[in-house]
Amino acid sequence: MVEQEVEVIAVEATRLLVEAERRSSCQSCSVKSGCGTSVLAKWFDNRHLRFYVDKPSSEASEKISVGDRVWVGLREAALTQGALSVYLIPLLVMIAIALLIESWLPDAFYWRDLIVAASALAGLCLALVMVRFYLNTGRARQNFNPVLLLPYEGKTPSEKSERTC
Repeated sequence: MVEQEVEVIAVEATRLLVEAERRSSCQSCSVKSGCGTSVLAKWFDNRHLRFYVDKPSSEASEKISVGDRVWVGLREAALTQGALSVYLIPLLVMIAIALLIESWLPDAFYWRDLIVAASALAGLCLALVMVRFYLNTGRARQNFNPVLLLPYEGKTPSEKSERTC
């Protein structure tokens, strides 16, 4: 499970609004001066990310208030599935539609390359809409939501579980 320490911004009846500081490995990299990612990180440096976390019905979660530090976690499988959904599926659909349209068009057609390129772009847009629809369904949304692990006690949830085992 990928774990992150976050700060509680707002407390609602069933969920918490939390804010996480984005971590970048650019500060510790030795080639950051010549790296394009480092330059982009400086230009688009939105250091904080806000999102909602469902609040479990327990006595400990009722004591959480604004300004508290808590741990949230996201399963590695959800991270992998999300990356594949957002990056790989649109690329594959774009290529498949472009190849399909190219196979249907006659070789001597004058606007062949333009139509194939336009169909690839249309396939990409279609796939992005399909992925967005999929990610907004209840089942997918539940799989990709982070979960509240425990209030912050100076240890990561992994460290705490290692000592209790």
